[in-house]
Amino acid sequence: MQFYVETVEARDVLKPGQNVVIDVFYPEELEGEYKSSVHDVDFERYILALSMPSFKGRLVPLPRGTRCTVKVIDKSALYTFRTVVLESGRGADGFPITKVPFPENLQRIQRRRYKRLELVLDGTFRFSVEDPTPKRFVTKDFSAGGMLMVTSEALMVGQVIFVDLFLEEGLRLENHPTRVVREAGVTPEGLRMYGMEFLNVPPNLEKKLVTYVFKKELEMKKKGGI
Repeated sequence: MQFYVETVEARDVLKPGQNVVIDVFYPEELEGEYKSSVHDVDFERYILALSMPSFKGRLVPLPRGTRCTVKVIDKSALYTFRTVVLESGRGADGFPITKVPFPENLQRIQRRRYKRLELVLDGTFRFSVEDPTPKRFVTKDFSAGGMLMVTSEALMVGQVIFVDLFLEEGLRLENHPTRVVREAGVTPEGLRMYGMEFLNVPPNLEKKLVTYVFKKELEMKKKGGI
């Protein structure tokens, strides 16, 4: 499994309740991983209040100056940054917390091979590069590795078709070889659904597709779509 790293704005992804791993690397006697969670986020001062970390069920009040890497876990991704502990104690609500500063931008590490997102896109395909008649399809979901497509055409598992799909300005698939990997049923309207895999994706295009899906995911989160 490969990992994909993106730089993202902290205010777009950090929120209370997320699970956290604190990886301490200084001082030596405290080296190790501690479990925690996001208790509160101060975006004005860029200070993160974490529930006081624990090790084997015991709370560990990390002292001021402790150096660590914070890993925020959110579904299919990790958001990481290095920081220094400001203080450990009880917050205004009496909850035991550890405060650390965080940067405006975090590193997002995608843990799954590809993030799949529900996206409706219109496209066409041909049965061969020379096929003069494009056939229409619509996507139900999309990832950097493939898509779930809906079409009136009958396809077979293992069949390779050539896809044209506009994603955004400067990014489109043109006559891209795409293989049918599974039949996914029929819509109430009688249209056929297929799971598709993009073939021979060069690294530069793969990175653009991963970035595109992530941008769409953030847009949907801001609109309350996920």
